[in-house]
Amino acid sequence: MKNRIFSVLSILMLLAVTFSFSGVEKSYATSEGELRDEIDDLENKKDNTNKEKEELENSEQEIEEKIEENQAEQDRILSQIEEIDQEVAETQKNIENTEQEISQTEIEIKKLKENIKETEKRIAERDELLKNRLRTMQQNGGSVSYLEVLLGAQDFGDFLTRTNAVSKIMDSDKKILEEQKAEKEQLEKDKAEVEKKKEELVAKKDELESAKAKLDRQKEEKAALVAKLKEEEKELHKHKMSLQEEQEILQKQQEAYKRMIEEKKEKLEQLSTPPANNNSGGSGTPPISSGKFTVPAEAMVTSEFASRWGRMHYGIDVSKYGKVPIVASASGMVYRAYRSSSYGNVVYITHSMGGQQYTTLYAHMRYYTVSEGQYVQKGQVIGYMGNTGNSTGQHLHFELHEGPWTSDKRYAVNPRKYISF
Repeated sequence: MKNRIFSVLSILMLLAVTFSFSGVEKSYATSEGELRDEIDDLENKKDNTNKEKEELENSEQEIEEKIEENQAEQDRILSQIEEIDQEVAETQKNIENTEQEISQTEIEIKKLKENIKETEKRIAERDELLKNRLRTMQQNGGSVSYLEVLLGAQDFGDFLTRTNAVSKIMDSDKKILEEQKAEKEQLEKDKAEVEKKKEELVAKKDELESAKAKLDRQKEEKAALVAKLKEEEKELHKHKMSLQEEQEILQKQQEAYKRMIEEKKEKLEQLSTPPANNNSGGSGTPPISSGKFTVPAEAMVTSEFASRWGRMHYGIDVSKYGKVPIVASASGMVYRAYRSSSYGNVVYITHSMGGQQYTTLYAHMRYYTVSEGQYVQKGQVIGYMGNTGNSTGQHLHFELHEGPWTSDKRYAVNPRKYISF
């Protein structure tokens, strides 16, 4: 996509100016046929530029659709995150409830242990009672025969009394044994149930904490995805702005083609001689050299065409105090003159010499004195040195491109190739 855009931009920004220059003088077609051919050529280029502009508009629409899809996906994931948040809150609540149940169970276990101690005490007392009973029986010569007790009755009434006493003793012993057995069984049962309940609650808490951890991971993954989508949306917006700027440049080029066509048509009517260059080095302006390009300002070089601060500096900076005029380095058409956030007040001029397309750029001006679509002569004042845009002091940032200006500066060359600063 980027390669296609750069290719399109290169074609779009290539303003095929049909003027050629010899020294500082502008050459004109000398016959009606040549002028008509040049007009036809400019009309074709204007039509091609319009087609490319339409392609950029379609690309911008595609980017807009992608932005809308991106935003819809963000909304969907944010909705999922909200649902996960609700699940996390509910799971956390369940964890807290389970922790309370575990605490309550531990209290029950503590109480049960106290009850166990009491029960064990009663069991011990009963054990002691039974031991005493056995001890008494041993002291009396072995086991007590309830039959002998009954047969030793003096009369029937004594027999009934003895029978009732024996029955009570036997019932008491039986009851003690049954209570002993029942309490021991209940004790074991209660201990098992409470321990089981605690184990189940601890397992439940572990499951809830595992579920919460899983939900937290899902939330982090969703949040990371939203962050990625936001970054993609940011890049899409930047791409959209780039396309819009390219369209604006195309629009300006179309207007430049239109003016050039009108100029050619006037030449068809007039076939007049070209205007003389009215600037041959005035106050503060540099002398005009005889090469293709001349020095754009009479000032000291402060930064070269080279790597600077970890990145490439695609131009030469010259600096001087005061109101310093800046001149067109070569004759050509101003196709862009505006206030840029980075370049500040900047002017782009396209030149055509010997069949080669060139572009010069003049940045950080205090202000410029030319307008888009204006034809300027080599050495003509186009503005004054300033400190606008991303600038740390008054200077001129000058770029020279063997071809159109592109955002990746692929056609930029060291201006010293053509100019002796």
